[in-house]
Amino acid sequence: MSKLLTKVNFVVKVILVFSILLVTVKHSMADTSYTKRVITLNGGWVTSHVALGDLTGNGIPDLVVGSNDGIVFAYRGDGTLLWQYDTGNAVIVSKPAIGDINQDGYNEVVVGIGSTYTPNAPGGVVALSHNGALLWRFVSGDFNGDGVPDGVFVSPALADVNGDGYLEIIYGGWDAYLRVLTYSGTVLWEHFIRDTIWSSPAVADLDGDGELDVVIGSDTHFEAALGTIDGGRLLAFNAADGSTLSGFPIDVDEVIWSSPVLADLDNDGWLDVIVGTGNCWTVPACAVPYGNTHPVTKALYAWDRFGNPLPGWPVMLPAYAFASPSVADLTQDGSLEVIINTSDGYVHVYRADGTPLPGWPVLVTTPAGPGTVVHIPTEASPILADLTGDGVLEVIIPSNWEIVVFDRTGVQLTRDQFPSPKWDLSTEHTVHYTPAVGDVDGDGRVELIVGGARAGGTQGAIYIWDFDTDFQNAAVWPFFRLNMHNTAHRMPSPRLKVSSTAINLMYKYGSADTITFQFGIGSLTRETIDWTSVTPARITLVPSSGQVAEMEQFVLATVSVEGLPISSTPYLLGNLELYGMVNGVPVVNSPLIIPVRVLVVEEIYHNFLPLLLRNR
Repeated sequence: MSKLLTKVNFVVKVILVFSILLVTVKHSMADTSYTKRVITLNGGWVTSHVALGDLTGNGIPDLVVGSNDGIVFAYRGDGTLLWQYDTGNAVIVSKPAIGDINQDGYNEVVVGIGSTYTPNAPGGVVALSHNGALLWRFVSGDFNGDGVPDGVFVSPALADVNGDGYLEIIYGGWDAYLRVLTYSGTVLWEHFIRDTIWSSPAVADLDGDGELDVVIGSDTHFEAALGTIDGGRLLAFNAADGSTLSGFPIDVDEVIWSSPVLADLDNDGWLDVIVGTGNCWTVPACAVPYGNTHPVTKALYAWDRFGNPLPGWPVMLPAYAFASPSVADLTQDGSLEVIINTSDGYVHVYRADGTPLPGWPVLVTTPAGPGTVVHIPTEASPILADLTGDGVLEVIIPSNWEIVVFDRTGVQLTRDQFPSPKWDLSTEHTVHYTPAVGDVDGDGRVELIVGGARAGGTQGAIYIWDFDTDFQNAAVWPFFRLNMHNTAHRMPSPRLKVSSTAINLMYKYGSADTITFQFGIGSLTRETIDWTSVTPARITLVPSSGQVAEMEQFVLATVSVEGLPISSTPYLLGNLELYGMVNGVPVVNSPLIIPVRVLVVEEIYHNFLPLLLRNR
């Protein structure tokens, strides 16, 4: 069952919006300045998300994009063309995955071929060497029966799923298959999902068994024998062997075109799944058989590793969310927020408990001429970076011909009228997909990069804004699918855990000079943490430092109670302070403070219940 027509209609709506161009070479606002430069491509306009990765081995990321004439381009950050490879006549919207799949010491490029622009062009996946030579091409199946291999809209992910030291390629396609390919392009395993896949995979150890898992969305249609409904499905498999994870699949009443991300949303040390939906089952042309529409839930979902909804989720949305969510601690309060844009042009931010962050949602606004503005939705996804250098993240998303930037409170930093004193991050043509943030020229400063076209749309272009902001720690969610392997998982931040967050003791006056007790120290995220302690004068710990990971370490504490008189209220002896470090960096809850109190009493009485046994 194909959903191509609906997507084509959506894309056409975006293309038909025009804007007046205002080119700025150098600009500044407040204490942030930037310069703009343009790389002109020898080919069609850029239709893919921007990918960054080092192809030459010099330690500086290069730029890789796909175009509407089926060409993969690789450029240095200074605009030097490294290579280009013509995949055929299928438009490329997939974000290229970059990684050393064959362990030759150089990064390769893996990209999906196929788009709603060219739904009848042959699709599949190609792998290219670091210098642009074809390594292999995997040709898709023909699910819709038109005699042409179906397209791969998704962005493939790279991960070593079986521990052989090589990166495998994970992706789904319009041929209704989820596949894991080896580095040489052969099938490790595959599942026939029975409907089209628009969602890009996320890869991480979701269930905590030490093996990687793959999470992806799909379309579904009613098949009574299989228990499927007219809607969508979230799938989760062990990435090594394709076995289904407990608690999955999860069925919803709308397609899942949105690409899931994995992050510890509830701060319990385990990954959760966050994903939007799509727009099919209210559209007669998409709801096959045609006209078989039904009411759908427009929602942003969050499930735990067992497939249970997180408290406060899903959240209801005013429009569908095709985009992939981004996740970061925008408010710097130690908890993550979820950022996503919807098809009505709004950008939403939700706290970890599903409540909206004050100041959001906001409507993207760009000028269309003097006194005229437009609010154009996008299929792109938000990215997050500190462009201003103030240590606080901005939300970055394309709209119409421009990049739109909001601060964390929802205030738009880019121009929202014509003329405007705000940042002008405009291009010469419609921007379709997600930009990227990186340091592509090795100057230690932030660059914002997006693909598009020169005026008229016949020649592709890459637009680069060089900010004067220090790049270190600036890019938190810098690309579509988070990283150059496209795995879209943010591992839980390392945290210490203890068996008791407060110690309350009782001591019989005169019975002894010391009290001993035992408590456990561990790693909430199962990552190895080096810990040390600072104790009050009356307390000693054995050991006083150590290393913890998956297993807890038990610590013996000795408390001196000498000289403490009888009291009706507990004495606060002080706080145990536990400090955790991973590779020399403090964990997020370091120091962990444990108050120790002791109540000194005249007598302690013990009551015993009798134990009765019945003979049989």
